[in-house]
Amino acid sequence: MIFYVATALFLANFALGVLVQLRIVDTKPFRWLHHALFFAVFASAALAAGVGFIEGAPYRWALVPVLFLFAVLPRIRAGTPGHAALAGGALILYATGCVWML
Repeated sequence: MIFYVATALFLANFALGVLVQLRIVDTKPFRWLHHALFFAVFASAALAAGVGFIEGAPYRWALVPVLFLFAVLPRIRAGTPGHAALAGGALILYATGCVWML
């Protein structure tokens, strides 16, 4: 269950980032929202990975590289191809975890 919560939080933050980049949503008045949501995403991914290792869940191996991507992501400027590549890589890994849960 925690993996699905972590995935939902990630997808919400990913969607928000895409909408901001496409200028569909303007978060300037509440820029903190994306950062607060990212903290929740990182924390939930770490918790899900820990629970996954304790329970032997198959998704755990997809979350290990996600945590490394999340550790690097804040150091790469938003709106750059590198930031998008790291977020896209995390999206692929979450999708892999979902497939492994089937």
